[in-house]
Amino acid sequence: MKKFAASVMTVLMVLCLSGTALAAHASPGDAPLGDQIGPSENGAGGGPGGGDAGGNGDGSGSTPGTGGGSDPGSGDPVAAPPGISVPRVMLSGFTTAPAEVVAGQDFSVSFTLKNTSRATRVQNIKVSLSSGEGAAFLPANGSSSMFIERIRAGEESIETMAFHSLPSLEEKPYQMTLLVEYEDTVANAYQSQETVSVQVKQGIRADTSAPQVMPEAIEVGQDASVTFNIHNQGKTKLYNAKAVVKEGQPVSGEEMFIGTIEPGTSGAVDMLIHADDEATQPLVIEVTYEDVDGKVTALSKEVPLSVMPMNMEEPYPTEELPTDTGMVFPWLPLIIGFTLLVLLVIVIVLLVGRSRRRRREQRDMESLAMIGDDPLMPADHLRG
Repeated sequence: MKKFAASVMTVLMVLCLSGTALAAHASPGDAPLGDQIGPSENGAGGGPGGGDAGGNGDGSGSTPGTGGGSDPGSGDPVAAPPGISVPRVMLSGFTTAPAEVVAGQDFSVSFTLKNTSRATRVQNIKVSLSSGEGAAFLPANGSSSMFIERIRAGEESIETMAFHSLPSLEEKPYQMTLLVEYEDTVANAYQSQETVSVQVKQGIRADTSAPQVMPEAIEVGQDASVTFNIHNQGKTKLYNAKAVVKEGQPVSGEEMFIGTIEPGTSGAVDMLIHADDEATQPLVIEVTYEDVDGKVTALSKEVPLSVMPMNMEEPYPTEELPTDTGMVFPWLPLIIGFTLLVLLVIVIVLLVGRSRRRRREQRDMESLAMIGDDPLMPADHLRG
């Protein structure tokens, strides 16, 4: 039994020595797919930090190597060993939801990371997404970094992060930086950096003042004036602003064009409307404007207006003036009476004058008659 045991031990030792010799002469391409790397026994790894036992790194990657020994590598750039591929992680897709980020609102970022290596997986991945220009976007959960355990060779990983845009942002594109830090299967460290652009929109905020109508009640065929203001309460311009009477109403009017309204200002509307038919419902005026991309926004405003049927006797409403007989002096009767009185006086004067003249003539005639019948001196006297 002792001899048999000794023979078995001898055979096992021979097999172990043969396997060690074969492993020492094996090429890097014999490694399993997904874990193919350079020999780690001499420290010549496929990425940065593949140091030897004395701590000298090969520096072939994008960052200094950690070294295969206990001391960090020196980072001297040397060529990678033949057949060793540096694994690269690249950004292959980037989207935002919603597609147009509105200032002051939350949004999510979805990005796709692809391991372009066909033989080596990457692991221990840290992804950081940050914005420059004074931190235009803030992480919604308090952190702008995330961890990915691994990405196999040739595969992709789709990730999502949430952010909040500042309300004070201007309407323009903002850059975001995606930093990916990762390792290969033997802990060689790498990093890659990508820059993306996020378009920020400012929400349009517009309103109108209460419309004023003069007069508030008209008849069919008459006109009225409607005035109000369009207020731009947002931080972006309003383009091609205009107001028009909505179609299908008993009142018509010409379109009123205002144009561009700057942020924080107002545009005045003064339009003339015409009553075509009777109406008891409020008049609806539609206000439209555009953003910088030409997208049209509309809002409707009701205007209180009453249209009454036309009065055929009096086309225009008139008010009767109150009369007070006690306050009006009767000039006409007075003039007529005064004229009659003057005529009466004249007639009386004429009649009185004529009567006096007749009496005087009559007295004269009587006096002459008496003189003819009674001589002035007696006849005896004449004889004597």
